[in-house]
Amino acid sequence: MFYWFAWIILRALLTIFCRYKIEGLENVPRSGGVILVANHRAMMDPIVIGCCIHFRKTYFMAKEELFRFKIFALIIRSLGAFPVKRGKVDRVALRTAENILNEGKLLLIFGEGTRNRDLTKVLGELHSGFVYLAERTNVPIVPVYTFNTHLIFRKLLRWPRVIVKFGKPITEREDLLEKTRSALIKLGTGDE
Repeated sequence: MFYWFAWIILRALLTIFCRYKIEGLENVPRSGGVILVANHRAMMDPIVIGCCIHFRKTYFMAKEELFRFKIFALIIRSLGAFPVKRGKVDRVALRTAENILNEGKLLLIFGEGTRNRDLTKVLGELHSGFVYLAERTNVPIVPVYTFNTHLIFRKLLRWPRVIVKFGKPITEREDLLEKTRSALIKLGTGDE
């Protein structure tokens, strides 16, 4: 209940202040396990992407440091977040992600592992955790690219136009990392 209440408020704010534009939402399956693999520029990315999808709840990994404060942890957990330890293989987080996918839910993963602050690069280096999960659960990967999320809150009342592009689902298992990387770069450069 809290998820959808927060979704309505946040979606309204994004629509009003960011002139929110969503492209390719029809590429997100309406049921079954799905991994959304997105670029990562800002802390707002999970909210921005989750607010695009009005037909199902989005779950996502968040760095474990965000769960240190109990009230904040309670809020982000109710918004679909679960903790991941960065810099090493976190088997608990992988098991949680696998369970989410096996239950037919939607999982958002930032393939770069952390925010890419180098604005000269369309995409940072992708990690292979999402490939492992896709192969274990046999679910499609939908690439997602966000634009201008790093500029939100820079000016009080005039936020940038935020654009979110969803690519076509990737179902073939061969060269999955490279196919996802290529799809994200195409979305990010407009070469789709």
